[in-house]
Amino acid sequence: MAARRLRVIDPSGLHARPAARFVRAMHAAGVEGTVSKGDKVASVGSILEILGLGVDAGEVIVLDLSEQADDVIASLADLIEPCNDNGESL
Repeated sequence: MAARRLRVIDPSGLHARPAARFVRAMHAAGVEGTVSKGDKVASVGSILEILGLGVDAGEVIVLDLSEQADDVIASLADLIEPCNDNGESL
């Protein structure tokens, strides 16, 4: 698995509807893995676990997926964007 750093750009963060859309996209792509914020880790397939991360707009998450997921990340471009280790957009 390859970890990808992403900044959440949706004004709502990964709460309710954006989190549900995130999970649906992961299911549709058939990818498994984890998303983390700090020391908290959630399955990409569990909306409750993702909501438990408490991710707000502008925060950086780490997405660790079972396979290359550029397409699914691109489909969520209005929610998340790639960033570097300093949290700066790529």
